[in-house]
Amino acid sequence: MQTIAIVNRTNLKNFGSVLQVYALCEAIKRLGYHSEVVWQSGNMSKNQDIRPVKVIRTLLRLCTHPLLLWSTVKAIIEAKSQVIDELKEKKFNDFVAANFVQSFYDPEEITKMAATDKFYKFVCGSDQIWSSTTLYPDPMMYLRFSPKGKRVAYAPSLGRNYIPNYNKKILKKYISDVPCLSVREDEGRRLIKELTGRDALVVADPTLLLSSRDWDRLKIEIETPENYVLCYFLDAPSDDVKTNICKYASSSGRDIVVLGKLNNLNYPQNKIHFPVAGPGEFLHLISNASMVITDSYHGMLFAINYRKKFWSVERAYSQYDQSSRQLTVLSRIDLKDRYLKKDFNFTDANIDYVSVGTKIEDFVTVSMNYLKQSLE
Repeated sequence: MQTIAIVNRTNLKNFGSVLQVYALCEAIKRLGYHSEVVWQSGNMSKNQDIRPVKVIRTLLRLCTHPLLLWSTVKAIIEAKSQVIDELKEKKFNDFVAANFVQSFYDPEEITKMAATDKFYKFVCGSDQIWSSTTLYPDPMMYLRFSPKGKRVAYAPSLGRNYIPNYNKKILKKYISDVPCLSVREDEGRRLIKELTGRDALVVADPTLLLSSRDWDRLKIEIETPENYVLCYFLDAPSDDVKTNICKYASSSGRDIVVLGKLNNLNYPQNKIHFPVAGPGEFLHLISNASMVITDSYHGMLFAINYRKKFWSVERAYSQYDQSSRQLTVLSRIDLKDRYLKKDFNFTDANIDYVSVGTKIEDFVTVSMNYLKQSLE
């Protein structure tokens, strides 16, 4: 049986990042292949190109792009101030150890390995591995180490709604050299068409390729209230959002279970819960929630997969419009009204999951056909 290499990171302590890699591995197995995650060994400084000319160019790019400078500084400050929860980290590490086959290669070795028959194809994806505004695109994420005929892109995201001038030349080259091309968002398809003239197929995020029954096998049960709204926020929401969350929870008689950056809620403290969760616990919390309110793309997708009532809230963290990731999915299943940028009136309005389920199945069929054909 041939082995397919998935090129992505599993060391990020983010539910969606880890679970989408797992889902892609499983989807490839169901097509009759072995799957294995491949990444670079060593530390960041060892593997990065830090020639003086590139350092100077990086500084110039930051100085001439105020939004990029601000987002970079903000990310550094947040990373420095973040307290590492050792229990949460252990839960992620245990999940990765139990569910992935991984290989790590030195940068010098990986090109030699790729030229052998160890791996039949290399698949990059999914998530924001092709971020258009990154200071230096990572050649690893565009499979530059592998023979061109072995390269497959499954649902990479460019993350933004534009490509800055300093990245257009290199991204045009990198993307043009990936023969099997797909993307996760409609905006990504538009950007690639404008940049390269190529038509990229929009495919489903890997997490949608598995059913809720598949995800149930990974759930880890933890103690939760009987009736709760799960609030999962990657960035601290506005006071308006917090006020309306409390209003909704109070009117529906529900506790609030919090994951991520949500605090200072004006709600009885004995009805607010802050569980420590890894990927398995995250799945349990989604599957048992009465309502999900989230600014997370994957939080939204798992709510849909588990057929939950949900509201997707615009993230408050960025000057960049990144709504395409949510709206690409929601527009295909006729649920665009579940994405809120303002007027955060959270209600228990029902969702017709019979109709939604049919549309998801169609989207998944197109996506799996693309993956199957790309690996042949």
